[in-house]
Amino acid sequence: MRSAIVGGILLGIIGLVCAAQSRIASDESATVFSLENIWNQAEVEHDAAAMRMLLADTFLNTDDDGTFMNKTQWLAHLDKGTDQYELLGNINMKADLYGDTAVVTGEYREKIKEKGKMVVHSGRFTDTWIRQSGQWKCVASQSTLISH
Repeated sequence: MRSAIVGGILLGIIGLVCAAQSRIASDESATVFSLENIWNQAEVEHDAAAMRMLLADTFLNTDDDGTFMNKTQWLAHLDKGTDQYELLGNINMKADLYGDTAVVTGEYREKIKEKGKMVVHSGRFTDTWIRQSGQWKCVASQSTLISH
């Protein structure tokens, strides 16, 4: 009888721990999703200062055209205002958490000026975030256009 009570208590504690871990993971996912949205806004507004706060020093980017840039190159590209967006947004985002690492996948939609014309693109992305000193920083980003 006593072992059944102890077993029940242990199961209850395990259930509470699992629920707490699930809530924490959900909170962390929401935080990273918010940072993804801030990223899009910074990119639309060519805000290199805001983007700098999101990126780790070792950040690497592979763009949908195969261009590869480190943090310094990416910020310079952003600061030049080369990409003229009317719209940039993410859908169907998913975050997988591995301790202090989050891998975010999703789809993006962009309306961007190319050769003087506004065009709409769809693509998929994978961003890898790490938590450094309590803050999430993106260490790698990769995007791929979806052909229609």
